[in-house]
Amino acid sequence: MIKVIIFDYDGVIVDSFGSVFESYKVICNRFNVCCPDSIEDFRKMYGYSYIDCYKNLGIKEENFGEAYDIFQTEIIKREHGIFPEILEVIQKLSKTYKLFLVTASHSNEVLPKLKKFNLTDYFEKIYCGADDRIRKSDLFNELLSVNNYSTSEIISIGDRAIDYDVAKKVGISDDNIILVTYGWGLDKSRIGKVNIAESPIDILNFLNK
Repeated sequence: MIKVIIFDYDGVIVDSFGSVFESYKVICNRFNVCCPDSIEDFRKMYGYSYIDCYKNLGIKEENFGEAYDIFQTEIIKREHGIFPEILEVIQKLSKTYKLFLVTASHSNEVLPKLKKFNLTDYFEKIYCGADDRIRKSDLFNELLSVNNYSTSEIISIGDRAIDYDVAKKVGISDDNIILVTYGWGLDKSRIGKVNIAESPIDILNFLNK
């Protein structure tokens, strides 16, 4: 029986990829590397993770730490909205399930925006990995352990292949994973037979089956 839904933040709740693109323009300027002209070309270059993105952009490994710090500073400055209907979806799900948010982003970026959109109180707890450079899978495991949940009681919602891999690493089955296509970009060649949501309302439809 499903008791808990774990939401990703970027690409599931907030439409932040445009802000990411603008932040990476600053990073590219700092290290004198070429940034794609269009957001769609940048989306293709981003790759599996931000480390892949650094490499694809031609940033030297010795500069990864500084690039990471620049991003954390820049992303906080950016304004981005939430996806249409996601507030309605979260409100409805909160009446039946315990909701948690687990993100690799920093709380300085996440919490003010959730508050702005009146979303904070719907979540039992918000885990932000960037605060202490904690891996997302470790945050999942902490959530499961502290609350004594089994993976069969969890639905994980993300938007990228890396979110799929995190869920699988902690033992969540494909049937209990929802990946959305409206986020940062989903590489379907790297995932299993999960539930694919084309819109936030599709998330409700899966859970109402």
